[in-house]
Amino acid sequence: MRTAAPWACWLLTRLAGLLIILDRLPYPRRTEILGDPAIYAEWSRILAAGAFPEDDVRWQYPPLAAPVMLLPRWLSTWLATSYTTAFALVALGADLLIMWLLTRRRSGGSTAGAWVWVAGPVLLGPMSYVRYDLIVTVTAVAALLMTARHRIFGALAAVGAMLKAWPVLLLAALPRTRGGVQAAAVFAAVCAAVPAVFALLQGRAPWSFLDAQASRGLECEALAATPFMLARLASWDGAIVYQYGSMELVGPGIERTAALLPPVTAVALLIVAALAWRGTRRAWNAAWACDVAFAAVLAAVATSRVLSPQYMLWLLGLGAVCLAHGGTRQRPAVWLILAATALSQYLYPIAWPDLMAARPVETWTLAVRNLLVLAATVIAVARLRTGPVTEPAPSAPAASPEHAETTAR
Repeated sequence: MRTAAPWACWLLTRLAGLLIILDRLPYPRRTEILGDPAIYAEWSRILAAGAFPEDDVRWQYPPLAAPVMLLPRWLSTWLATSYTTAFALVALGADLLIMWLLTRRRSGGSTAGAWVWVAGPVLLGPMSYVRYDLIVTVTAVAALLMTARHRIFGALAAVGAMLKAWPVLLLAALPRTRGGVQAAAVFAAVCAAVPAVFALLQGRAPWSFLDAQASRGLECEALAATPFMLARLASWDGAIVYQYGSMELVGPGIERTAALLPPVTAVALLIVAALAWRGTRRAWNAAWACDVAFAAVLAAVATSRVLSPQYMLWLLGLGAVCLAHGGTRQRPAVWLILAATALSQYLYPIAWPDLMAARPVETWTLAVRNLLVLAATVIAVARLRTGPVTEPAPSAPAASPEHAETTAR
């Protein structure tokens, strides 16, 4: 019964989101968020012909993205509807599965994780249902809820990595045990098998997406872009251009900053790995594993050259899993991410033209949003220093007087 209220709110909010996508409810700049499904539909035509859209620099996805892009194409034919509507229904299915997992697998009876997930996509807006990231997030959530079953965890994390690369960071959550080694081995096996199958079908492994990913510049919403976005208010000699599927900055200092970010990401992840390694030496439990995974993904997002608003879905999903465990240390960081998510919807799509035009209110709102993400990152990583919360062992039943007397003899 404790989950009845979260489920009721989930149903109402998701119905409203779907009605916005279907243009049955008003929403500011609704057409702005529908650009990506049009791209997915274009890719699905190429994929249906048996090829990857390798000539499109916007294609930056591992091979398992292909069936995800094709599924709405088949579904739209079956339902006699548009690709966008079919894609939104697939994303809604992923959202439903995340909610079911969070309400079915609660640690200590907590519904906090479910409430975080109810609120998160609402704060981000209906864009959640016309972006690819919900499908990836469900695999990460399922993996973290299976941390104690190491082989299943490894397989689910690998599927996520073959959908979009970031779930590889979930491996930081593994314990220093034989089970952890088994999970890593299963992860490696699945990641090797998937491209091998595609190579057999198409004659070569589908890794061309890596070239486009590596060539990306500094996206205007990234944390590292914040000083340049603020400098635009003072007539900075730079510009924003559309390339590699996002709005990127060009101008003095941009290339050097973009080149520095991958090493910064590596250092941040090494810090998380070191803290996770030290903490796991003392103890390991599911709450700790989720805390480590959340901190690792958050560190990667904060130091990335790109911070598209849909990336908040990754953090919301992992944060919800953290709060589903009573022993999490990441509550403050998750609340900050919720606040940053709300500002993300304001920035895109509502105030997007004003942000591009360097309006002061929108530019400073972006700075505040990015400061919230930075603060969440610092807190999430710092909270790994104290190690996992030791969950008390179940107390033994009190001995009867007769048993105590016998023991004393």
